[in-house]
Amino acid sequence: MIFFPLTQQLKSLSNLLLLLSNEEYNKKITYLGNASIGGHTRHIIELLKCAADGYNIGVVDYINRVRNLSLETDPAIAIDALHVLAENIIQPDKEMTLLTECDTGNYGDVVTTTFYREIVYNAEHTIHHLALIKVALREMKLNITDDDFGMAYSTIKFLSAQNKN
Repeated sequence: MIFFPLTQQLKSLSNLLLLLSNEEYNKKITYLGNASIGGHTRHIIELLKCAADGYNIGVVDYINRVRNLSLETDPAIAIDALHVLAENIIQPDKEMTLLTECDTGNYGDVVTTTFYREIVYNAEHTIHHLALIKVALREMKLNITDDDFGMAYSTIKFLSAQNKN
């Protein structure tokens, strides 16, 4: 099912957040431009929320998303938001409009998309940020994720096939 990879990633992130202290969640990571695990978590949640919130009106607007800093600083709030999103994103597919931005700061071209395409995008986007979170964990010397955390499913399958040969 289209939602399985994304819901698994959200679950993995929630499970990770349960293991972190507030200090670890908020620690600025040098190799990530002083971003924190909380900052990456907030970004994952906010983009996925744009797709979920846009479902009813048929418009996805990642540009004007609400930036909720409590998601970045409080892991309990982020965990709650992850659970709500995992439950609310499961919807039938439908055509939608994706708003884009041009150089002048105004809206650019309007792109036709589908809800499922935005779910696939968010799954790939989430993997990317989980990989960055893994960098943060390594900088803090926290070995609390499995090797597949933050790795694309196609890469996991490829490496598994390589190991069998």
